[in-house]
Amino acid sequence: MRWGRRREAPEASEADATPGGGVFAPVTQVPDRAAPELDGTDALARPSVTADAAPGLWPPGLSTGEIELPGPADAASEHPVETSPEPRAVEQISPAVADAVAPSLPHDAGEDDAVDPVDLAVPLSGTVPTATPRRGGRNLWLASVVGTLLALGALVAAWWDPLAFAVTIYAFCIAAVIEWRNALARLGMHVSLPPVLLATVGMGVATWFGRGEGLVVALLVASAGVLAWRIVDDRIENTLADSLVAILTLTWIPFLASFMLLMELSRDGWKLVLIVFAAVALSDTLALFTGILFGRRPLAPRVSPKKTWEGAIGGAVFGIAGAAGFAYALLDGRWWVGAAVGAVCVVAAVLGDLAESALKRDIHVKDMSSAIPGHGGFLDRLDSMLPAGAAAYVVFALLLDTL
Repeated sequence: MRWGRRREAPEASEADATPGGGVFAPVTQVPDRAAPELDGTDALARPSVTADAAPGLWPPGLSTGEIELPGPADAASEHPVETSPEPRAVEQISPAVADAVAPSLPHDAGEDDAVDPVDLAVPLSGTVPTATPRRGGRNLWLASVVGTLLALGALVAAWWDPLAFAVTIYAFCIAAVIEWRNALARLGMHVSLPPVLLATVGMGVATWFGRGEGLVVALLVASAGVLAWRIVDDRIENTLADSLVAILTLTWIPFLASFMLLMELSRDGWKLVLIVFAAVALSDTLALFTGILFGRRPLAPRVSPKKTWEGAIGGAVFGIAGAAGFAYALLDGRWWVGAAVGAVCVVAAVLGDLAESALKRDIHVKDMSSAIPGHGGFLDRLDSMLPAGAAAYVVFALLLDTL
């Protein structure tokens, strides 16, 4: 309602003395001015005041010259409240807009449409199929020839002189370290080559002069050295991860390879090295051909889908038999020593191969490099030999007292 300026109500005697009996004089409506049309709300909020209004009604009209002040009801009548749009309006409109904009793709409905509506690996119906690139497999004959030549070269070096064998072993280790470092660089991991290569050579020197004790001390010093190298290295980020990877590199490659040198430095060392080489080479080669001919059940499908239990068993049989045969010929008929060494070698070789396959799958590479035709990289050839050499050294030390 509109309220004018309020005056004090007069006393009863004054009201009787005032002509007309009202507090204010009634407002005379101008005849030539049209009254504004009011809607239903204003009609209720603003009651019309006429000249013949009964005296005593409240509120009365205003006197001439007085200003009408806005009342509490003016806010609702003159300034309507603006309401916000429906909160769920956007949610209701978005699906319609998305359906209109999204391209329609032909796809047969299936149970997994809620999770994967379109399988990108499956060509759409009505499209021209693209040519699938052929994957070139390994050349088995080339791999066999190259592997045989490498084994013969290492065995000749072992038979000729232990120093020549040591140079051959650590040359392979240096090449494997560089391959491993380049593979990790693709994932942003950094292995500093100077301290790792220096530690590789240092392990060889420590093994040559200090045998097993020197090798262990060299590994401990090298592990602390690669961590201390970060102080002078320009790269400070990811110090923990890179240092752990460097320690893994030292433990995996030069440390395990040093056990081959320990065998070479023992009595009749080249014979022991020959038995280990025979066990690992026969196990790897015959496992491949046995798996191709009879393989049915996968050995580790998530790590290496092509390896089968039949191939692993076949390789183990030939590896143990070959090691026992060489031990019978080289160790004065003690074939059981070769059988024991062959057994641990085939198990360690399979585990080492699977371990490297898991690492390569994690860093998304098939081969460490293509340096060796038919085999990949140097580390791809050492993956089975490294753990097998360490396991064989322990067995020889227990059965022949070669420590």
